[in-house]
Amino acid sequence: MAVYKRRYNSYTGSLTPTWSRFFVLTRFAFADLFKSRFFVLLLILCIIPCLFSAGYIFVANNKTLQLLIQLRSVDFFKVENQYFIVILMGQAWAAFFLNCWVGPVLISGDLTNGALPLFLSRPFSRADYVLGKLAVLGLLLSAITWIPCLLLFGLQSGLAHNGWIWSHLWMVVPIVLCSAIWILTLSLLSLAVSAWVKLRIVATGVIFITFFIPAGLGEMFNHIMGTYWGALLNFSNMFQIIVERGFRDPYSLLDRMSRHEIPIPAAWASLIFVCLLSLVILNARLRARETVHG
Repeated sequence: MAVYKRRYNSYTGSLTPTWSRFFVLTRFAFADLFKSRFFVLLLILCIIPCLFSAGYIFVANNKTLQLLIQLRSVDFFKVENQYFIVILMGQAWAAFFLNCWVGPVLISGDLTNGALPLFLSRPFSRADYVLGKLAVLGLLLSAITWIPCLLLFGLQSGLAHNGWIWSHLWMVVPIVLCSAIWILTLSLLSLAVSAWVKLRIVATGVIFITFFIPAGLGEMFNHIMGTYWGALLNFSNMFQIIVERGFRDPYSLLDRMSRHEIPIPAAWASLIFVCLLSLVILNARLRARETVHG
């Protein structure tokens, strides 16, 4: 039969729903990540501190165990605002180091091997591509930040007495919101770096530089100009301000008010600016290009 007499019909089978199509990239990215033993080891190391924190909560709510270890100070084991600030800040830094290992390889490989036009030639937009890569970091960093913090909060709520959960239920909001802005900042920044830097070790160095060099320049600006607004370039310090204000830490709040430091809206604006700038960089880089050989 001649080719022109054949009738070709479009594909009418099942398709992945549009709203969840970006998870295809996420699934394959996770499959590649878990092939690395170093990544699995690093992920376990990031979760281990939460196990010690759970043990701390268990001892704090067990008077018999405290008597067995001959602990006289009642205030030594105290699970309040300051405790969750320390836990969240510690897990935030664990998320930073995990992000430095995972983030630089998510996009660079696709751009180096010319795979981006293949993705965009299918029913797959640039937004879907970015969301698929962003979901990898979002899920990973969530697993070591707000999820274990909420589990520790639930453990404390179950072991504590006298209605502890009702007087501390408000802490769920800062746990989630503070973790969300930190995860979004780290993820978008690392994706932007991955889109422009091919080598992992160089990209990791760029991420470190992005956090530490501007902080140093901000301190220089403060000393030269006699102000404190240069601290806006210290992104980790801005996150600490957001966490401490979110958890209503009275000591840090009074200390910052006495030193006239950065207000919390400015701290939020600093991290949001990093996110928006990273999106602009990604938008400039993630474009399908066709190479024509004459």
